[in-house]
Amino acid sequence: MSVAVVLLALSVAGCVALAFWAVYGFMREVPEADRHYQDPLPFGLRLLWPLVNAATYVLGPRLKPDKLEKAHRELQTAGQDFVLSPEQLYGLRVVAALLAAAFFWLLLAMLGKGGAMLYLLMLAFGAVLGWFYPTLWLSERRNRRRRQVIKDLPVYLDFITMAVEAGLNITGGIEQATQKGPSGPLAQEFARLLRDVRSGLPRAEALRRMSERMDMSQISSFTGTLIQADRVGASLGATLRAQAAQRREERFLRAEKLALEAPVKMMLPLVMFFFPLIFLVLAYFIYLRMKQEGIL
Repeated sequence: MSVAVVLLALSVAGCVALAFWAVYGFMREVPEADRHYQDPLPFGLRLLWPLVNAATYVLGPRLKPDKLEKAHRELQTAGQDFVLSPEQLYGLRVVAALLAAAFFWLLLAMLGKGGAMLYLLMLAFGAVLGWFYPTLWLSERRNRRRRQVIKDLPVYLDFITMAVEAGLNITGGIEQATQKGPSGPLAQEFARLLRDVRSGLPRAEALRRMSERMDMSQISSFTGTLIQADRVGASLGATLRAQAAQRREERFLRAEKLALEAPVKMMLPLVMFFFPLIFLVLAYFIYLRMKQEGIL
């Protein structure tokens, strides 16, 4: 009996060793991603990058063009198209799904509770949660980026207006605004616009591409106004000044709307957490008083 147990243990150890050897050989065959022209990876993504690179190597050639185009749009609007490629985004989703499923499986195994059905349900839940986590991450980056753009856009429009009224053309005004304005996503997009113009792309097409990348009504209005004014020969100074005043008014109205929404958003935490504690404390003192009076 002991010999059979030893043989079984040796067989299991051999299978595990062969599996690790196969994974190691596969990881050695995966080519290293060329990130020379890309932005640095976030810390958490840097830890998972070997797994993401391997998943991208396997999954990338099998993805359809429409899925890649959709992923590219998501990365562009979040400002992460120089951090991840569309293929790498799908590789990240696969790795996140596997890691989340493994985490929930280990959690159940450590608790030692539940049957096979519960394990399957938790594996499915972890896989779905991990698959959609990169989408939530991109959504959070997109919202933060849009808030920063709305905040900085009136300042940039003021800089461009002053430069144009001082005698520069619109390209020179954008360059001066990029140099003098606050750093952030809007500065990066204007710098990208200038690179497109310097590489020979027509200014109207560069503005149109900027509008498509950012996918914001404020930027679409700004670029559309510039293209139209450039086409009909209207005064850019007056046009830009009107745009700056409109964007500043929209920013003020947005801040006022958020201030008015604050009491409504505070109502749910108050009802769920604050008011029950107050009622509990008051009920305790009422109970003590009624006991002293002999009512209870």
